[in-house]
Amino acid sequence: MKITVFVITALIQLAVAFLGFFILLLGLNGFHESDATPGLIFYIALAFLSALGLGAASAYTAKRLSEKPSLGKFAASLIAIIAFAIVGGLILFGGMIAAALLAEATRKWT
Repeated sequence: MKITVFVITALIQLAVAFLGFFILLLGLNGFHESDATPGLIFYIALAFLSALGLGAASAYTAKRLSEKPSLGKFAASLIAIIAFAIVGGLILFGGMIAAALLAEATRKWT
């Protein structure tokens, strides 16, 4: 159960990150490559680290929730996957904004 929850959550997180990456690329249209690179590297690192971290947290949460007598393994897994997918989407949205601000700051300082 834990591996399945980890994989599903990580795949959802990476799919959202992939979509966010293209939105970020559109937002950074017009920036010079050397100005946009720090923001893109920050976003890619955030995407991979958050996918791993939230996948692990989701698996742990599903395990802990399944120990409750009122929830089964399927319900606990579903709750954990949905909750951490929402949290991950919010983290990536904030990361997109931070990456764009980093690219803008790099452009002004160079």
